[in-house]
Amino acid sequence: MGEVRTRLAGPDDALVVAALVIQCARHREGAAEPGFLDRHARAWLATATTHPVWIAEAGDEHAGFLQATVVEPLPWPGRPPGSGAELAVDTFFVRPEHRGIGVGEVLLRAAASWARDSGLQSVRIQAGVHTTAMVERVGFVPDARAHRMEL
Repeated sequence: MGEVRTRLAGPDDALVVAALVIQCARHREGAAEPGFLDRHARAWLATATTHPVWIAEAGDEHAGFLQATVVEPLPWPGRPPGSGAELAVDTFFVRPEHRGIGVGEVLLRAAASWARDSGLQSVRIQAGVHTTAMVERVGFVPDARAHRMEL
């Protein structure tokens, strides 16, 4: 399969990003949706600066992707501008045939490095049963502060 590489997706990657989203959805038992590829590509291009995506490649194949959202809090008295901003991982997917070769770790390290270089304060990810050990190897720690309400 070759060396695992990752790169920040750019405008020319919009259809690749959309195709990887479709692969992830199918893997998670989602249904096909006519026109989704173009719809997702247009939506992502319009928000790419606040929704960065990293693409992993192994050999000459797309091995997975990580899609995130830059969350910037509004100003607050006494808090310096730009403080508290974080990168929230929305979708993290490694194609099954590329699992176990470090693709996930490469993606997480690339996103964390970008967040650090961009001046963000943290990176947040919800790790599942199968990804917790890998996420912790990269340097993430459990955080039980979050609660959720489904509406």
